[in-house]
Amino acid sequence: MTDAARVLREEYQAVLSNDKASVKSCLERGKKAEEDVVTLRRSLIRELAQVGTLLMNKEDLLRVAFAIESVVGHVNGSAFKLSQVRRSVIKLKKYKEAYNELLNTLIEAISKQNDCVRALSINPDQSIEMAAQVQKLESEIDAKHRELITELIRSVKGYRDLITMRDLAQAIEDTADAALTAADATTIVALGV
Repeated sequence: MTDAARVLREEYQAVLSNDKASVKSCLERGKKAEEDVVTLRRSLIRELAQVGTLLMNKEDLLRVAFAIESVVGHVNGSAFKLSQVRRSVIKLKKYKEAYNELLNTLIEAISKQNDCVRALSINPDQSIEMAAQVQKLESEIDAKHRELITELIRSVKGYRDLITMRDLAQAIEDTADAALTAADATTIVALGV
């Protein structure tokens, strides 16, 4: 999950430097990461089916797995939308910095969510604390998203650019919401452990 988010940052840098081959490579790596998550989820389902009724919170574990898969799907959606943005617009200082901040905060939130899941087997209380950090980061992304949308509506001239830039900002915000949903699902599992 974190690797897919880092690929999104690499793609952003590739768009800024007008490296179309790297953009394409990043999109392919994102798809591969999503396929890996789907494979892991299927493996988890098989293992949970074998455990049967011995595990009380298997439905909650499945919710976490589906939520994580959703996060990676949102990351790939963001990557696609990023690939559609015109370099000449996103490289403008007022947008470049705002998107960079959004992406960095998103990567931090996804990384915390990843740590949150890892902490489940070691220290469930730590997992709950990390989920709270994901919530804080998601709130920061919400605020930055609103500021960016206001700036985009005020200053972007063409409809095509406005739509693609707004869609990208919304996709990043939706990804943060999916990470928060995954953190909430992880908290439920942590409370049951």
